[in-house]
Amino acid sequence: MKKTALFLLLAATLPTACIQDEAPNAEADILAITLPEGVVVESAPDYYRSYDNLLGAYPLSIEVAFGTDLSAISPTFELTPGATLKVIENGDTIDVETVNSKAQNFDTPVRYIVTSESRMWQRVYLVDIHYPEDRDIPTKYHFESVVTQGNYFLFNETAEGCAPLTWASGNPGFDIAAQLQGITSPHSYPTTIEEEGYSGKCLKLQTLLTGEWGERVGKPIAAGNLFMGTFYLPTAITNSLNSTRFGVPFKHKPTALTGYYRYTAGKEFYDNGNYTDEKDRFSIYAMFFEKGDDVPYLDGNIPSQGFNHPRMVATALMDESEKIESIEWRRFEIPFDYSRYGKSIDSEKLAAGKYHIAIVFASSSGGDEFKGAPGSTLYVDEVELLYE
Repeated sequence: MKKTALFLLLAATLPTACIQDEAPNAEADILAITLPEGVVVESAPDYYRSYDNLLGAYPLSIEVAFGTDLSAISPTFELTPGATLKVIENGDTIDVETVNSKAQNFDTPVRYIVTSESRMWQRVYLVDIHYPEDRDIPTKYHFESVVTQGNYFLFNETAEGCAPLTWASGNPGFDIAAQLQGITSPHSYPTTIEEEGYSGKCLKLQTLLTGEWGERVGKPIAAGNLFMGTFYLPTAITNSLNSTRFGVPFKHKPTALTGYYRYTAGKEFYDNGNYTDEKDRFSIYAMFFEKGDDVPYLDGNIPSQGFNHPRMVATALMDESEKIESIEWRRFEIPFDYSRYGKSIDSEKLAAGKYHIAIVFASSSGGDEFKGAPGSTLYVDEVELLYE
């Protein structure tokens, strides 16, 4: 069912033709939810989460500002063309037109049913609108826990007393090429898991070719990546750098990023449609920045901008001389540089979760611009974010 983005993207790359008596749309998806201005705290929810068997629905989670009246919120829904929406309230199913005429009570999550234009398909969504959790994310990352979403893995990290952390990756973007190539194993995606890590399992990132379709749309390779933030699939083709949205709240001052890696570069570097003799490099870095209503996240443009941005507070960038090919595990420790931006941290904003952290790993440092060597592979394990 969740193939809307794939169909739209394919349609943009194929010749157009006159179509008569087009069949009714068979999709039944919520594409976007808009809340009143000034209410939303975090960026858009992940509309591509897999079905949750325990909830019996596709979960959508939205954080709103403290003090928002959860019992009276009027969301606006964008659906796939022709689809209709109903809400399940006290066991009864109500047309969304009736719901939109009054505020909805989100003191508890609300279930919605989306029916396709063809009336052949339905999806149940559970929309959870809530205040931000007053808990920090975990700061030790073992890369032992994954769940399968579609044909690829999602990495999760939990720790006692911390809010769960779900890492983001470019796997949803590669999924388009994978389907066209008949790739179904999550171990054949750019971001996956490896059984033999430094300790237990580990993160495995690999740079892969995207096949004929990728060549046609100017995205011939996909670098494995993992980062804190969200991957926004709707702009994966039209504005791929904007699809990578960095940052999650962090209420402490980070001081260093440590961990272990091993790396093998691919044999031929792909750049602008040609193979060159350039040597591929991986990326491990972190950013600490102040979030604002005008800047809810930093996107994939930030590396090419030299990590310069008015909201940036500190970066932890691995020196190029430390990026060494090795079949043995190597330890890294990267300090956060605060002197570069000359900013002090506001303790009240820090306690309120206004500062965001983003840790990023990639098998090809130029992968965001679709430059890299197919076969480049980065393994990462036992990472820790140090703070004070």
